[in-house]
Amino acid sequence: MRLSIYSIIIILTIIASCKSKLSEDESHLDMYFEEKHNIKRTDFNNYFLIVISGDCGSCTEKTIKFLKRIGDPNNKRFSGYKKIVIVPENNAYVLDSVKNTSIKFFVEEGFELEKYGIKFPKNTLFEFKNNNLIYKDWLYLENVDKVAKKYGLSL
Repeated sequence: MRLSIYSIIIILTIIASCKSKLSEDESHLDMYFEEKHNIKRTDFNNYFLIVISGDCGSCTEKTIKFLKRIGDPNNKRFSGYKKIVIVPENNAYVLDSVKNTSIKFFVEEGFELEKYGIKFPKNTLFEFKNNNLIYKDWLYLENVDKVAKKYGLSL
């Protein structure tokens, strides 16, 4: 009996810690958008948010392919989604690589993201539906292919 009670407590603690990490990411992103761009997360309903880390050139190349696919204005599957990409100034070439898409870009200078607690070691994808974070994953090398497959895309 004691063992099962302890097991339940441990499971609930793990679940709560996972939720608090997601909530922490969300709160940092919310603060960044509200203070820097006067945008509230509730301004959008369904959207993808991609944060380009600036630390991985080969990762970003694969991420660009992914962005082109979800940002293609002819791709009706993602037409109900707003697509937002935050790009640090050292990876601003992403803007030139993904022209003629439905993606909104924010170029950050001077490590502004880090001031808001947003520092991801890899490119990161967030998917929000009805203003709730429903999916988060890293966009790096072979993982970009896995994420693309999740959305029915091939790179």
